[in-house]
Amino acid sequence: MHFEFLLDAILGERQIFHIIECPVCGLEEIYYENAKTHRLIGRACSNCNFVQKFDF
Repeated sequence: MHFEFLLDAILGERQIFHIIECPVCGLEEIYYENAKTHRLIGRACSNCNFVQKFDF
């Protein structure tokens, strides 16, 4: 639940775009897109506690 709050704070409103295997831990790394504009906004892995916001 704490990780979801982190995603809300950093990425805002989002939806899942694509899921791949995390290169660090081997679990799910999720790519997110903006729910309204459908532009990629970031990626995250809840197991690694990793969040990256894309600034284009």
